[in-house]
Amino acid sequence: MGVVSPIGIGVPAFCKNLSGGISGEGRITCFDCSNFPVTKAFEVKNFEARAHKAHFLDPFIQYAVAAAGEAIQNAYFDPETIDRYRIGISVSSSKGGMHTLDRFKERFAKHPSAILGARIYSNTVPNFAAQWIARRWKIQGPAKCYVAACATGTVAVLEGARMVSDGVVDYCIAGASDASIVPLLLAGYKKMKVLAKDSMRPFDKRRSGFLIGEGAGIVFLETMESAKARNARIYGEILGGAYGIDSSDPLHFKKENNTLERTLRDLMKKTRLDPRTIDYINLHGTGTLSGDIYETDQLKKAFGREACRIPMSSTKSMTGHMLGASGAVEIIACLLAMNEGFIPPTAGLEERDPVCDLDYTPLKARKAQVETAVSLSMGFGGHIAAIALAQTKR
Repeated sequence: MGVVSPIGIGVPAFCKNLSGGISGEGRITCFDCSNFPVTKAFEVKNFEARAHKAHFLDPFIQYAVAAAGEAIQNAYFDPETIDRYRIGISVSSSKGGMHTLDRFKERFAKHPSAILGARIYSNTVPNFAAQWIARRWKIQGPAKCYVAACATGTVAVLEGARMVSDGVVDYCIAGASDASIVPLLLAGYKKMKVLAKDSMRPFDKRRSGFLIGEGAGIVFLETMESAKARNARIYGEILGGAYGIDSSDPLHFKKENNTLERTLRDLMKKTRLDPRTIDYINLHGTGTLSGDIYETDQLKKAFGREACRIPMSSTKSMTGHMLGASGAVEIIACLLAMNEGFIPPTAGLEERDPVCDLDYTPLKARKAQVETAVSLSMGFGGHIAAIALAQTKR
């Protein structure tokens, strides 16, 4: 696994701060926000792009390359010893190169040129993160780039796993990256009234929305037999996934459509899991007034009384909403919970909303044995993706 996040660069730092309930929220430093209506975000701190030989690229590509490098190293995998056509890539971004657009838009408008246009294009389109990963490690197998708004990372991992399980490739580098803390996007979310007025507090009765985070999460996928043969460390097993879409509104999920409930029931059917066997759920948990209520309601409908028993949390309370990267980073959070024996907390949850009455693990992590976990992702446009993970007993 590899991760670049607002609460740590690299899996060890991320795990330490995740279990410690540390929030990466702070004042925006990547542009002058003194006269801007949005002043807070969850920025990646102390990232050294030159160390990854990617300083000339958009940050979303930089983060993806860095996380992929850690994942490959973490897997003790040497691409040079493998047929490059048997290595696949499923790496995406929901937004692409927002920093590049913000940096060069005015310059291009005043002095358009083919060279500048090519630079903008090659740093903006979401699939160029996968292109640079392939280029760095000379990978020549199939590459896929799924875009599903804030469910992008989860979809990328599920479809990467599908490539491996179907025998299309033997190995797959999968995940997502986003770097979108720029005035254009923040102004848009502000206008949509989904940004928090002060701090991000999922499921708290004072919640008012989310704050943007940035970073990347990448996992290295292979079959169980392959991992055991290589004597690789196995963090967990993907049991399966399920998708849904609520097309009734671009921003909101309608309670009466029960799309999340149906997706979760489909997940249970495909993986043969029972709610009684789920030890942890990583929630979408964006801190919006209607979204947190919707998610709570749908979990109760899908799992019945068991919904009140299952420990859950919104790790976005610590990382911010990392947009397309969220799902991939939250899968890594689930795997760390399994391997390190804890339930990640929901930071900032101090005043419980009576309507949001499930176990969201407020403020502090909890020691627990996590053998099975579910991670949920939802995105504007109605996208839903859910993945089930299990601890591997060797």
